[in-house]
Amino acid sequence: MPNPSRLKYTALLIAAPAALFGQWLDYPTAGVPRTPDGKPNLAAPAPRQADGKPDFSGMWGWINTNGPWCGAQCTDTQVSREFINIASSLKTPVPMQPWAEELLKKRRVEQGLDPNVHCMPRDAPRIWTDDYYKRVFMVPGRMIILTERNIQYRQIFLDGRPLPKDPNPTWNGYSTGHWEGDTLVIETTGYR
Repeated sequence: MPNPSRLKYTALLIAAPAALFGQWLDYPTAGVPRTPDGKPNLAAPAPRQADGKPDFSGMWGWINTNGPWCGAQCTDTQVSREFINIASSLKTPVPMQPWAEELLKKRRVEQGLDPNVHCMPRDAPRIWTDDYYKRVFMVPGRMIILTERNIQYRQIFLDGRPLPKDPNPTWNGYSTGHWEGDTLVIETTGYR
């Protein structure tokens, strides 16, 4: 018969690494202005690159408010369930006009055509409305965006090149950008 103490310790040794690897390390992004309690100071002037332009480098994502509106339905999401379905907390079905009900039925049938349903990369602008974190790197001549979902990336060339006339289609397209004062203007073509 197995020793209960030994089984307990074996289970602990197996489970401990999973718990440890599941923790986020608290490494704040360098150069981000902070309040005295260590949180990002959103009222501070924007960080600047060496050339004086705004620096978007860092982690970008939703603020998790864990408000009482969320409940058990969205324990691991960063947005309210109403963001995903505005009628999610209604007790009765949403009243619809006939044309709206037909449109909803049509979209449900066509939902299988949406790459997102098949875990394919989300394209712009949808990538900015999801609740996955993004890491932005500003390097000379380029802005690089890494997205947690599907480990995808996007490059925005800031070196003055024009958009290609016949781009190779990709999920995030081919992007170039230029500065107009402190505003980064991005143009993209070649979406898949």
